[in-house]
Amino acid sequence: MPIIAKVYFSHPEMALADVITSGPDVTIRVLQEVSTDPVGGSSFFAVETDQPELLERTLAADHPVKRADRVSQYQEWPAHRLEFNPEALLLGSVVTEQDGFALDAQQHDGGWIERWQLPDRQALQAVWQYAEEHSFTFDIMKVSQVSNTGDVGMFGLTDKQRTTLVAAYDNGYFTEPSETTLSEIAADLDISTNAASGRLKRGMKNIIESSFPEIDQR
Repeated sequence: MPIIAKVYFSHPEMALADVITSGPDVTIRVLQEVSTDPVGGSSFFAVETDQPELLERTLAADHPVKRADRVSQYQEWPAHRLEFNPEALLLGSVVTEQDGFALDAQQHDGGWIERWQLPDRQALQAVWQYAEEHSFTFDIMKVSQVSNTGDVGMFGLTDKQRTTLVAAYDNGYFTEPSETTLSEIAADLDISTNAASGRLKRGMKNIIESSFPEIDQR
């Protein structure tokens, strides 16, 4: 059965290790297709830093990086398209080989926190084995089952959670004061109030966990 695994990993020779350790206030975000195989193509990153010149020098000296091109901006931060050398230590390619893909990824505490969707626990075991053999620091933070591979989208939201959140937003449920009630949202969606409440809570929980990977999940 498909699973979603939230993991933390780091390695001194992994991709962008030098950028991550270049300063305490550097934050790296993966942009666009986080599921793109980083070996087979380009990956897009935004780096939040107050020292853009140092960033450019660090990218140029980062030996796993084959090519770095400034392409645009993400909010006010520079965005780059990166190509990595074949010998770069990348867990993303291993996830792809196991028929998995990344749902989201963000730099954290000297490494990366990522959420992967994988076909089963054996696939996660294979990624863990690769990380172990290559001396990664690797921590499996959370594993949950997915009943339907097509049922989970961005931020780990199911279609039902997304529909309920959009309906609540469009009808002013989150305004102050609220312009609608939970009962009215439930009636519009033809579900019970308890079901609407559960979808909203689980949906918001998924969004928070995806947006702030450093939080302690329960």
